[in-house]
Amino acid sequence: MAMLEAKNISKIYGSKRGIEHKAIDNISLTINKGEFVGVMGPSGSGKTTLLNVLSTIDRISAGVIEINNQDVTRISKEKLAKFRRKQIGFIFQDFNLLDTLTIAENIMLPLTLDGWKVKDMEQRLVKVAKQLGIDSILRNRSFEVSGGQMQRAAIARAIIHEPAIIFADEPTGNLDSKASKQVMEALSDLNRKKEATTLMVTHDPFAASFCERIVFIKDGKLFNQLDKGDSRQAFFQEILNVQSMLGGDTDDFQTVRL
Repeated sequence: MAMLEAKNISKIYGSKRGIEHKAIDNISLTINKGEFVGVMGPSGSGKTTLLNVLSTIDRISAGVIEINNQDVTRISKEKLAKFRRKQIGFIFQDFNLLDTLTIAENIMLPLTLDGWKVKDMEQRLVKVAKQLGIDSILRNRSFEVSGGQMQRAAIARAIIHEPAIIFADEPTGNLDSKASKQVMEALSDLNRKKEATTLMVTHDPFAASFCERIVFIKDGKLFNQLDKGDSRQAFFQEILNVQSMLGGDTDDFQTVRL
């Protein structure tokens, strides 16, 4: 069953000189329930724009996007905000945790905003914190824990309301290799055990090797697609091969650390 379906979508940015830039050029993409899909491409290829339009942060210029059988391209701002709160989980590169709140309060924030009862929130909190191995830091504040723990808390916040789909934008971008591994194992685990449908943008082949499928884009268009198969090591190598074909900046290549 398709959890996300994008049909012939484009995103055009205008400029002051009247020159249009097509950041996304007629892309069609289907993500099925329970899939873990990565989006990769050189800097400036449109991968973040793609994530932003698919996740409803930004509006598309043309085409149709359906999430969980709901056409999100044609609903009002108010309905979209409500839909986003119920159906979508977001994970960002810079964690976006509030220093004034404890880790527990940060994680429960989506439920607090939705008016959940305290008892129900705490039950859900215990469950997700255990899943992600952060139950020992719930009373701490974000500046008292490591980067990897902060990102796992951000993942907990993204999944506590059991969204239909999770969007992750460079979730390991600010982490060292050990923390990156922990975070990607946590995301992979969630996907495998809870069938959490996930779309992740990354430039890191190590992080990408945890996905089941990678979609590569270049100049706003689909360029290639890879499926994992049985061997993560072989998948990692294939990702590197496609990256070298795509070209791009040197910062698109991370140290090999499988």
